[in-house]
Amino acid sequence: MKRLSPDALHWYVGCVRSCQEKRVASALRGRGLVCYLPLRREVRRWSDRRKVVESLLIPRYVFLRCNETQRVAVLKSEPRIWGFMASEGRPSVVGDEEMEAFIKMVENGRPVRLAESGAVPGDRVRVTSGPLAGVECQLVGMSGNRCLAVQLGQLGTALMDLELDSVELI
Repeated sequence: MKRLSPDALHWYVGCVRSCQEKRVASALRGRGLVCYLPLRREVRRWSDRRKVVESLLIPRYVFLRCNETQRVAVLKSEPRIWGFMASEGRPSVVGDEEMEAFIKMVENGRPVRLAESGAVPGDRVRVTSGPLAGVECQLVGMSGNRCLAVQLGQLGTALMDLELDSVELI
């Protein structure tokens, strides 16, 4: 993993206490920091009315663009942020291009879904529940919140619709 310059600006993913995302984003903006809280507009129905509300696309997370010194200062001074996503003991960084593309996707107005599974076509997976529990196979493709499996070598590919949350990476 490449060492980050302490003065360079990066996008970090802050882990926020439950139901505090909007307050944290407001507090960070109030301190002059750039942050992004992905919200989606959706229609909620009650028995007597409908209302368009903004809900969180990714609960408990806020994106913060700052340098390493500012990130540490935010962590020390903002009690509603309990940490930042990390990998191999270092804070994870979202690339500028990826973040820009993600913001455009969210701001577009069309529904955006996040794939809960870290699996991508080509990965080896194990089915964790259902009648195929314990079966290991290669993930062939994904469609929505469902995936299609199993590669059978020269024989071809057998396809079966499985819930994405019923498979795990091997």
